Amino acid sequence: MIVRSVVFVSAIASLCFLSSACRSSRAATATDSQTRTTSIGQQQLDVLIEEGGKGDLTDKQYGFRKELRTYMERDLPRKLARQGITMQLITSPSQNTGTSGSAPLLIVRFETYNPGSSAARIGIGFGAGAASLDISLSLCKDGKEIQGWKDGVGTSQHWSRIINTLDDRMAKRVKELLR
Repeated sequence: MIVRSVVFVSAIASLCFLSSACRSSRAATATDSQTRTTSIGQQQLDVLIEEGGKGDLTDKQYGFRKELRTYMERDLPRKLARQGITMQLITSPSQNTGTSGSAPLLIVRFETYNPGSSAARIGIGFGAGAASLDISLSLCKDGKEIQGWKDGVGTSQHWSRIINTLDDRMAKRVKELLR
């Protein structure tokens, strides 16, 4: 009985010790990253996401693109914040004045989207039924385009990985261009 209680107490003590060690290392990491972010400062950026005109697409295609846009609107601010960029979502190019001193403008246009086939992804696998998205991007500063580029990605996994990958790439590229 005494041996059992000693083992129990020592197990609880070791768990407390291990959990406090993990907690302190996480706290140090968070403090370091906060210091890095504040030393760089926050860059402002206006973002316009154009999913394509409804007239050019079927209702189903437009619905898919709206779903992609909604997910990008949720995910992109987080990805840009990791790069030290504060994003403001705008719905019209006229909301960005384009004058000297105004925030740079990033325009994201959905060029082509293939939702793939979830049945093929599940049933066949090996890349069958892959979803893909191609976008074109334009970074403007003071009313002039400073860089335009195209990007695209495909995946045989869930379609949200497309947005995650494109948002990561976009945030890193924009950070480099705004230096």
